[in-house]
Amino acid sequence: MFIQLFSNYLVGQSVITIEQRDSFQEELLKTRVKLGTIAVAEGMLTEEQTEEINHQQTLQDRRFGDIAIELQYLTQAQVTDLLGRQGDVAMKFFQLLGDNVGLSMETVTEHLNGFQKANGFTDEELEAVKKDDFESIIPLFATVRDTTITDLAGLVMRNLTRFVTNNFYFGRMKKATEYSYSMLAGQKSVGDSNIFLGFSATSELDGIIRLAKDYAKTVTISSSDEVYDAVCEFANLNNGLFDSVLSDDDIFIEMVPPEVYLNQQISGNAYYMPVYIDDTEFDLVISTDADFVPGERPHSLNLKKTDLQIDPSKSLPTVLVVDDSALIRKVLIRMLDENGYQVVGEATNGAEGVELYKELNPDIVTLDITMPVMDGVTALKQIKEYDPEAMVAMISAAGQKDKLMDALKEGAELFFTKPFNEQEVISSLKNG
Repeated sequence: MFIQLFSNYLVGQSVITIEQRDSFQEELLKTRVKLGTIAVAEGMLTEEQTEEINHQQTLQDRRFGDIAIELQYLTQAQVTDLLGRQGDVAMKFFQLLGDNVGLSMETVTEHLNGFQKANGFTDEELEAVKKDDFESIIPLFATVRDTTITDLAGLVMRNLTRFVTNNFYFGRMKKATEYSYSMLAGQKSVGDSNIFLGFSATSELDGIIRLAKDYAKTVTISSSDEVYDAVCEFANLNNGLFDSVLSDDDIFIEMVPPEVYLNQQISGNAYYMPVYIDDTEFDLVISTDADFVPGERPHSLNLKKTDLQIDPSKSLPTVLVVDDSALIRKVLIRMLDENGYQVVGEATNGAEGVELYKELNPDIVTLDITMPVMDGVTALKQIKEYDPEAMVAMISAAGQKDKLMDALKEGAELFFTKPFNEQEVISSLKNG
């Protein structure tokens, strides 16, 4: 984040050009290698161990190195060594300014002092920004008394780095009682606490599109509704991780299905923080106001189903995939098709899933927990009533412990958490 902020400051001061900024950022991003990549290259970790650590980060908001130590894959000394190999990105940027622009270290320091003054950073705060330490940075940009707001914002920024891109920065958080948008996609968590987390665009959708495509990775997104769907899934990932922390503190909270709103405005108190990826912008929107309403008229997503290539002559295990997210259905279908399964149908909600199960009688059915019309646990109960021998795998975000316990009582055999660890999913299905 420091590189993006400081380089933009230098562009504004006419010290470097936009083209130089982009070139420097691209070079530095190549050198800022993830710990797991370095560890595999150095023979400290296997790719399977790295995937397991990455998967654990989808279940708990913790650093890569801390999880590796807990799993006894790495020692503290090895993690410290890996962190050192990542290098001081700020210093590398200063070197680029000297080598390519001819700035002396004294001149760089003068500009750094100007950057510090323009942002009102103390010396300690500037060092935190230079190290991209989100724990320390978020309070600087989000001066909010409600720690739920700042904690959730910090988690989102860490997950942007983990699952989207590390080439981003954010602006100062603002309070909004009146906030109009062209698009807002998000999710509510209700119970002992009421929390809304969403991502919005006030006008152009370029930032939202970039967020969706970078999160979806290799999954093709070809329509506006698929963009909104992917953003909803990213909100679901963040909410699940945050709700898991709350549930560990014995706070009951339950996620409701994500929704999308177009060309409306919020009602109630909320906070929004601009986020920038390669000069595209979207807003992170968070509210803990029990009276908060994201919009009056939810947008109905028109998400096309996959053109399944079904070959009756193949004696492969058959699977029915049930999930309201087109992104998750595509991920599961690709994963299953590539590992010796034949997906024979997909459904967008529990009610549709129950009917398709009765029609197709698949060997396995995957059921998302949080869905509109009928949730996964209710669909599980109805499928088990129809076929007590049904093999059911429940799909959930982190933070749905109570729902998973309900599913276990209703006879679910397997459980998978989004985003998926492919090796874990396939291994569990084969052994289930």
